[in-house]
Amino acid sequence: MVRWDAEKYKLYIKQWIDFCCERQADPYNPPLTTVLVNLHERGLSNTTINTARSAISAITLSEDKNTIGCHPLVSRFIKGINKGSPPTPRYLSTWNVQLVLTYLASINPLDKLDLKMLVMLIAPVSAQRGQSLHILDIGPGCMKKVPDGHKFLLTAHIKQSRPGYKTPTVVLRAYPANPSLCVCTCSNEYLKRTKPLRGAETKLCFTKPYKRVSRETLSRWIRTVLTSAGVDTTIFKPHSTRAAAILRAKASSVPIQEILKTAGR
Repeated sequence: MVRWDAEKYKLYIKQWIDFCCERQADPYNPPLTTVLVNLHERGLSNTTINTARSAISAITLSEDKNTIGCHPLVSRFIKGINKGSPPTPRYLSTWNVQLVLTYLASINPLDKLDLKMLVMLIAPVSAQRGQSLHILDIGPGCMKKVPDGHKFLLTAHIKQSRPGYKTPTVVLRAYPANPSLCVCTCSNEYLKRTKPLRGAETKLCFTKPYKRVSRETLSRWIRTVLTSAGVDTTIFKPHSTRAAAILRAKASSVPIQEILKTAGR
């Protein structure tokens, strides 16, 4: 498996191996019934079951030497789950982006520049997933300053990556009307202040003890700022910045093609 798949499936593979060990089954060449029992007993959501199936398929083969996730019985099992419990959206509504912008403006991120605030600005402006925010790179060929902002080329594998798919460019547009809320002004100031400390590190998100920030830390920071801004984080998770930004853009009559181009599919 490539590293991205290994990271994504690590938890599911560990749980699968533990499950097989309890039943004295070979986790790499298991009976089909073991796979179905494992998926059924865990009570996972539809999306999580599909991820678990992919994780199991990545390390096992069925008796006919095909991936076990493609076995007709497994496919029928997944379809049955989807029919019995149709997938529903996580949120029926979302929070108002203006809440966060008002909060950030009140503390003036440029004067009290904090990476948490910068990340919180980038998240709704770019409407990207946390994974994409985490891999933003300022290295040669990755970041380009243009007249109206910054462009980032995503060079790492992302969720949408697939054969024939062109990875979108993340664009951060300047907002000269209010420098304290301008993601480009804030990022320029942040890069200026961290330049003496970076060494060879090129990831945008970089903090003490002077190393790149983990994806989990980015999510925690976004949650912290959302809470401070008055957003109910018991309901809305850090990933909700994406939905909130897209809905705000749609409400502002931004063309749907522009939204898709900016946020990625």
